[in-house]
Amino acid sequence: MKLMARVTDEELFRKWTHELGTILYTIDGQGVIKRVVYHSGSKTVILSKPQGISEQLAHLVKGEGFLVDELEIDDAQGYVRIVQGSVE
Repeated sequence: MKLMARVTDEELFRKWTHELGTILYTIDGQGVIKRVVYHSGSKTVILSKPQGISEQLAHLVKGEGFLVDELEIDDAQGYVRIVQGSVE
């Protein structure tokens, strides 16, 4: 069984993250975290916070996560597409 979750609760997001998966994030033009996704083989958790994430979570995300240029989630096909750096 796989899990695909979209959450707004930062504490719930933190509970679902562990060392077996990867935190990925994007930033906007001002360096503010725009999108955060946790992905492992059996679960994908998308944090949706239009007003921005807390400083505490931003510290965790930047410390343990990986900055990527693009993050695309396709719920219908069940995949996370990631682009980091210049890919040709």
